[in-house]
Amino acid sequence: MKLNAFAYALRMDKRITESQILGELGETVVKKIVLENGFIYEPRGRLEAGTDGLIELRDPKTGSPLGKWLGVQVKSTADGRYTRETEDHFEYLLKPQDLRNWRQSNIPIIIVVWRKSDNSAYWKEVTDSVAGEERRLFFSKNDDVFDGVCGDRLGALTVDRRTPGVFLPPLNGGEGAIINMLRIRMPDEIFISTSPFGSGRDAFPELLEQDDIALDWVIRKRRFISFSNPRSTGARAIVDEDQVEAIETALLADSDDQDDVNDMIHLLRRTLERQLSQDLAYSRHEGLFYFKAFARNAVRRYQYMSSSKKTAAGVVGVYPGKGGSGSKAYVRHHAATFRFERLGDEWFVVIDPTFFFTNDGFSPHRYPGALLAGKKRLERNAAVRGQVIMWQHLLVESGKQEDGLLFAMPKERPVLGFETLPIIDLPSAVPEASWMRTDPRAEQMVPMDLLERLISA
Repeated sequence: MKLNAFAYALRMDKRITESQILGELGETVVKKIVLENGFIYEPRGRLEAGTDGLIELRDPKTGSPLGKWLGVQVKSTADGRYTRETEDHFEYLLKPQDLRNWRQSNIPIIIVVWRKSDNSAYWKEVTDSVAGEERRLFFSKNDDVFDGVCGDRLGALTVDRRTPGVFLPPLNGGEGAIINMLRIRMPDEIFISTSPFGSGRDAFPELLEQDDIALDWVIRKRRFISFSNPRSTGARAIVDEDQVEAIETALLADSDDQDDVNDMIHLLRRTLERQLSQDLAYSRHEGLFYFKAFARNAVRRYQYMSSSKKTAAGVVGVYPGKGGSGSKAYVRHHAATFRFERLGDEWFVVIDPTFFFTNDGFSPHRYPGALLAGKKRLERNAAVRGQVIMWQHLLVESGKQEDGLLFAMPKERPVLGFETLPIIDLPSAVPEASWMRTDPRAEQMVPMDLLERLISA
């Protein structure tokens, strides 16, 4: 009887603290957000030691679990400020024992900090620490929000640590993929002749003495080829005129001889250079085309049709320097490399958007590599997609046969035509955050010596 009374007294003295209630609230919020992302949340229960629950990724289309797991530790607080908190960021210091336990885990562990007063939640992978301070986590209030659309970043952590690779979870619906290729329409005839010169370099001094210089030709091993009749341009000085004849373009375009293939690639590039010469310049050193500037340190815009509406892009931009008012650091030009490829019996141009940098719009910048790297780091998928559409529009318009076009050279019609390829409907979209974010555990996935060899290759 006394024993039963003692047990009853213990039950009467048991209390549920405010801290326990707060912890349950925090975990409930986290579970709700996990479910909003379409994932599965499993609480660990009373026997947990350092992780409150497990997240299993799930394909939202099929409903099938993906067998990819994350551990979750929830840290809840009622109010107050985090360490070094500002409007943009704050810091959090992990306990040494927790960090030791988490480092032994064979799955990624994230920590979610939730504050009841403003219902804010942020997350971080526990090893994504401040450089040199493995216990200190730096949270960005813009990038590290734990909400219903952070699932793609969570999924990116589930790559096997022992193997190189990237995880692209099928978390978004399908999207249309624009192929960065255009089909090339070439003239039916091409002009061929012998030449007294062995190469274009040998012939160039003689060409410079002519009044009407034309560069849309190729000379290789004393063979001249061009889509233009050399008798009607200054090129007549570098050919044997009595040997000029027009043949079917397909005889060269479809040839399996590697010299013919190389000559066609050079001829297409030089023909396109002439066709676009009023608006684009070609940098032989960089191997790319870029928009010309109209004046020194002057901006320029190009209007084109995007996928559904008329838009404009700043194709030449002026960026002031740090030396005060009026100083100019550099001018950035939209640019692209055009690679010519033959697939089957058709020729295509592959567009790779990039940028070209000058000091004032005309003289090349001395250190373009650093500027290009900085710009590429900031580019998103939408920006690259927009640039591809812009270049496609420019090439297609340049090949139209109507009179009075911006791109048509005076009293000439364009030689090359271009056709867009159908948009491919993808079953799923690559999440923007997945391909822009670097996995903080990348160095753990592959030995550094192997990584260096892969990069150098």
